[in-house]
Amino acid sequence: MKKRLTIGVITAECYRDYIDQMLRGIIAQSTLADCNVIVLAARNNFQEPVSPHIAHEADLYRLSESPCFDGFIYDRNAFASAAIQKHLDDLLRSTGKPVMLLDAGEHPYFENTVSHDPETFSLLIEHMIQVHGHRKIYCLTGTRGTAQAKERLETYFHVMQRHGLYYDESYYTYGDFWRDAPVQYAQRLISGELPMPDAIVCANDIMADALIAALGKAGIRVPQDVAVTGFDGYLDNTMGSVSLTSFPHSCYQLGADAFRRLFSMMTGRSCRRLRIRHSGIQIGQSCGCLPVIRQAEKNRREQRLLSAYKEWFYHSEVLFELMHTESLYDLLFLAASRIYLVCHWNQFRIFLTSEYLRAVQANQHSAVRKDCCEVLWTDRAGKSSGISPRPIDWTEIVSYLTQHPRHPTAYFLSPLHMDERQFGMAALSFGKLPCCYQPEYCTWISYLCLALEQLAEKRKLRPQNADDRKEPENPQLYRQLLRIREEMQQHPESDWNVQNLCERTHVSRSYLQRMYKRYFGKSIFGELIDFRLQKAKELLGSTEYPISQIAELCGYETYAHFAKQFKAQVGVTPSAFRKTRM
Repeated sequence: MKKRLTIGVITAECYRDYIDQMLRGIIAQSTLADCNVIVLAARNNFQEPVSPHIAHEADLYRLSESPCFDGFIYDRNAFASAAIQKHLDDLLRSTGKPVMLLDAGEHPYFENTVSHDPETFSLLIEHMIQVHGHRKIYCLTGTRGTAQAKERLETYFHVMQRHGLYYDESYYTYGDFWRDAPVQYAQRLISGELPMPDAIVCANDIMADALIAALGKAGIRVPQDVAVTGFDGYLDNTMGSVSLTSFPHSCYQLGADAFRRLFSMMTGRSCRRLRIRHSGIQIGQSCGCLPVIRQAEKNRREQRLLSAYKEWFYHSEVLFELMHTESLYDLLFLAASRIYLVCHWNQFRIFLTSEYLRAVQANQHSAVRKDCCEVLWTDRAGKSSGISPRPIDWTEIVSYLTQHPRHPTAYFLSPLHMDERQFGMAALSFGKLPCCYQPEYCTWISYLCLALEQLAEKRKLRPQNADDRKEPENPQLYRQLLRIREEMQQHPESDWNVQNLCERTHVSRSYLQRMYKRYFGKSIFGELIDFRLQKAKELLGSTEYPISQIAELCGYETYAHFAKQFKAQVGVTPSAFRKTRM
């Protein structure tokens, strides 16, 4: 069978909106081209000063040395530190594989894909002229020497000339695509060095937002005193209360185009292009218009779903539960049963270093000479491997994840560590969906790292005398009940009854119920109710099924019983709960 190409994506903070969109474009286009994608993403951008813990996040990128990668897409702009940029430049260059940058300007070694946007930038200038009648328009473009800054400034010249409007060198200024230059520019306007214009068009949203904030501190109102527009839609959060008129940059298309160019470099062939719908001007208050909110019903449903998952995650006790596990088996079982809190997830894997396994499992793996082992695999269908060590070299993780023969795959890899102490790696996949994880997943990884560290510390403090160790009263029954509990959580709608469980475990009813509560702190049916209601809340928030059907899907024979139990546990009726998620 012909080897499927594997693309590495080097980025950071991929839960940010614009990086999320670029990754979706890359993954969607790679799937169309039958290629695998491995995203190596740190949870932060290494902004100075870099703490020792954050510095070790960069250890993730040594996976780029794996011979399984055929090329890389490198989001150099995602990293704030020049030191980490240089480190990654050297690392990727040493691989000898083709590298494609994302909107990063010219580079001495790597190719670059830029967003070609003169037509879209001109629409904002036209809007100021034709809709608002402005004539004296300034332009704050980007960093001198960059292709984007030059292109947007030339577009400004062309539009002004086309309308016969006056401009000279005082009308345009180079910025920095960041917040420092706009503040200095605002001071020139405030001091009177530059006469106040009718409007200012900025080359990106970040500069526009900083400019509005700086003008506002001096009492200059936007848009009453001067209108301002941004561009590109890269801004996640504004500094002020004025919504920004902008043109959302198609980061999705940028990612897709970068992949297509990289694919051509690797193979000498072109691949079929994704069909991408372009958006229009995003109307905000900063130009003087009333803001217009355009959001497709599909996007609204997605936002409601993400909001519901976010609420479930932060209302859960997952950190408390992870920190109170007493063994690696318990910790991994809990991780497998709580990963459902990540929206749209499909598969989740944990690779632990052999050193960490030896530290927490009393030398059970002392003979292992490989760098790490896969100890957990679980999927959305409820299948899970639990602890199943498969020794592999660190650099073989990529080939191990991409060996699926039937269809291309995309995995997001995250390091598991506490300061310089490396525990291993987590890998998350969304299956065939071109998705990216939300910030809650980063929190989940942090929780997991804390629990792994605490488990290792507990192991150090645990008495080494075999007579002093606290083992479950019935270890065999404990393992059986762990599996049963996992099955109950994955399939709470099944017909669970104590008699069947007694037959499976070969113990009496009273002993079974007593030991279950001792091990897990709740009765069997107390937990079953929790699992059923958790599934019900998920279905109420993410589907439009009738509530009677949801009751049936969660294992309730009658709607009345479901509604009564739901109200007693949650505090509101199922219909009222659904309304809060709309």
